[in-house]
Amino acid sequence: LLLKFAFKKEKMPSIILVDISKKLEAISEARNLTHRQILLHEARNFLKAMHDIDNKEEIALVTFGKRVTILSDFSTDFEAMISKLPNDEEIVGENGNFFSAVYQAISMFISCWTSDTYGKIFLFTANPWFGGETYFRKQSYPKFITSLFDKVNIKLCIFCYSDFDDYIFECFYDEFVSAFQINGVVHHISLAESEIGVGILKKLVEIEFRPFCAIMTCGTINCNVLLIPPPQPLVITSEFGLKNTYKFDSHLTIIGFAGDDDFAMVPTINSYLLLAASPNECSESIPHFCVLLHAALVNRKNFAICRVSEEWYGMICCVGNDRTQLCLRCFQPGKNPFPWIGSFDELIPSGMSENTENIRRNLKTSKPSYASRSYTCWIDSNLMKNDVLKLLKLERKLPDKEVAFYQDLNRFCQHALAIGCAQFFQFLANTFEKHANSVEMSDIQREHFNHYMAYLKLTKSFERSPLIPPFGSIQQANEAEG
Repeated sequence: LLLKFAFKKEKMPSIILVDISKKLEAISEARNLTHRQILLHEARNFLKAMHDIDNKEEIALVTFGKRVTILSDFSTDFEAMISKLPNDEEIVGENGNFFSAVYQAISMFISCWTSDTYGKIFLFTANPWFGGETYFRKQSYPKFITSLFDKVNIKLCIFCYSDFDDYIFECFYDEFVSAFQINGVVHHISLAESEIGVGILKKLVEIEFRPFCAIMTCGTINCNVLLIPPPQPLVITSEFGLKNTYKFDSHLTIIGFAGDDDFAMVPTINSYLLLAASPNECSESIPHFCVLLHAALVNRKNFAICRVSEEWYGMICCVGNDRTQLCLRCFQPGKNPFPWIGSFDELIPSGMSENTENIRRNLKTSKPSYASRSYTCWIDSNLMKNDVLKLLKLERKLPDKEVAFYQDLNRFCQHALAIGCAQFFQFLANTFEKHANSVEMSDIQREHFNHYMAYLKLTKSFERSPLIPPFGSIQQANEAEG
């Protein structure tokens, strides 16, 4: 069962939608044919090109004027579909409705395939006059179409033919795709070029249908995989106007695995089906690595973190109603696309690359300390009062806490001098005097009190020494001299 999953050819159904509306009866000056004749001819060439590239995909053929007509349901019989395309003389001219045609095509796709199935709609249309379909501009774009696009995994590819090779005005179809951020692309094809049809169409079909072959690496395991649809270069403009182009490498590297906690709602920019390249790589006893990877991810909420190129990462997960398909979803390019996760470079295991340095994290083995801060900050008056209260507590424990008392006292006095707060010394002296009058002090505590009070009562800042020497050290010095 697992081997069948590995080599099952995933379907990528497509719908070819041909515009045969009345506006296309206009004669093309470049080709001396009606635009409708040109589109029918190009649709035939497109089907032939698809047959040459991959004749296993299921295609549906639909035309639209005032009404939408299904010429062929999803099938792989390309010759039958080509024969069902009507001739120009057989068509009754009617005004077409672009929105209704797209709506019917998406509805047809939903009725035949599951919502997670990746598919494409190829729309053949033309602009008979310069400036595009201006009568569409006056209409409001119906939002029900975009809501349908949100329910399916469909890419809209529009082939727009025109006699003009210079588009001063943005075409209606460009506006439609960009306005609603639909997953789509518009190919502008000029009829002014002499050699147009088969060559350009073959190239476009190759771009849209030929899978991207790559080598996927996980540790010491290498396997050939396919990505559908083939990834296209991604161009991102920075805030300074610089354009950066990101492309997929031919080597995809799995750098580790992560759980659903960190990657549950991370944004992705594009998705690709991940398939085994060919069944020749393995036997019945040695399954393809995609089988093992699928088995590891299907029943757990785990993801495989994959590097698709330099400074570009993605995740491999199971998708579909039964989670039977592997999908590669790419993050925004960059080493650190998610601040709460950190740099992906630090997730690379040691030994994966010779150029990668071993990353050591300094873990604290001791318990966290709840001692007061070692720095002084008096941005609020309450912070200063808290520091003074700390000195009073240490004063009551003299001479046992002599080192801590004089250390904090010198730190607070130095901070007061640094910020120009001369009144702190008077405030501190008054506080010590009130405290001394309210409690009983021993003889040694009284000697300490007289020692630091003499320093605090100095009125001129230049008379103060940088530090108050502890009273105990003065006693020891006097005893040594004696």
